Amino acid sequence: MDYKDYTVKDFLHDELFRKWVEHPDHDTKLFWETWMCENPDQCNTLEEARDVLLMIGTEEYTPTTEDQAEVWSRIAYTIRETPQKKTAFTVWRYAAVFLGVIAVAGWLFLHRGKAVVLNYATTYGETKKIVLPDSSVVRLNANSTLRCSINRNGTREIWLNGEGFFSVVHDRNNGPFLVHTSDVDVQVIGTEFNVNTRRVMTRVILNNGAIKLKLNGEDQQDIKIKPGEMVSYSTATHQLSRRNVNPADYNAWLDNMFVFNETPIAEVAIVLQENLGINLNIEGQDLQKELFTGSIPMSDVAIFFRTLSRSLHVVIEKKDNNSYSIRRKNNQ
Repeated sequence: MDYKDYTVKDFLHDELFRKWVEHPDHDTKLFWETWMCENPDQCNTLEEARDVLLMIGTEEYTPTTEDQAEVWSRIAYTIRETPQKKTAFTVWRYAAVFLGVIAVAGWLFLHRGKAVVLNYATTYGETKKIVLPDSSVVRLNANSTLRCSINRNGTREIWLNGEGFFSVVHDRNNGPFLVHTSDVDVQVIGTEFNVNTRRVMTRVILNNGAIKLKLNGEDQQDIKIKPGEMVSYSTATHQLSRRNVNPADYNAWLDNMFVFNETPIAEVAIVLQENLGINLNIEGQDLQKELFTGSIPMSDVAIFFRTLSRSLHVVIEKKDNNSYSIRRKNNQ
């Protein structure tokens, strides 16, 4: 066997090669040293395979699909910034650092060159901090899903359902960062902003920086948003609104709080259902229109009930773990 057409994967599965790397003896050392002298054009492939096998070791380990994909997305982004001659060593050391499991490096090497899609999800009452390969950060709110695609050409794409707060790092090679919803495509330069896709519409609030919205649908013009602006748009209804807001009120969930400023109780109920899975049955349209101003900790919604009970003179009854009814005392 001459091994001249072997790839890294082929070497990793070859018994004689593995013996040379893991349990070398005089004969195997002599064979491979002679082979390298006779095949200098294949030395790089052989050395890369050797580095991978040394990192993998003899212990068997099967990383989860999410671990594999996440590590590779970070590696793929690093490869684009790394000189070619240093790629092999840098990549595998980088992988080991991120997972703490050296064996993943071998799997990653055999799958490099592919775009990687990462999936994240949160349940009711749960938030999650996601650090992307380019060091951009996404804070995913409760009851939300996020899909992220990282390509080696620098393109970063996000598909969001629910709510997320984005802190985007500018790519030095001007690679685009795109956030897709059913209503808009958010084109980012480098900024912080909040995106909410609930209630058959998308709401985008810009903290700082600059973003452009490409509205889905025919004859829709792109919109550039200024810091402190909120744009809401629905493809289904074609409704578009734009106004100045205090971003901190809409981003309070980052600190596990809900902040309301003269908000109808019916609207508060919707927020609690969307984020915590709590269902409120508010009896009477007049009570639904009552305004609430205050903060509600996501971990202690009972504070909201106590405030309502004192200020609006209502009776609150718990139906089960996630359902409550609210009615005025004079309706008893």
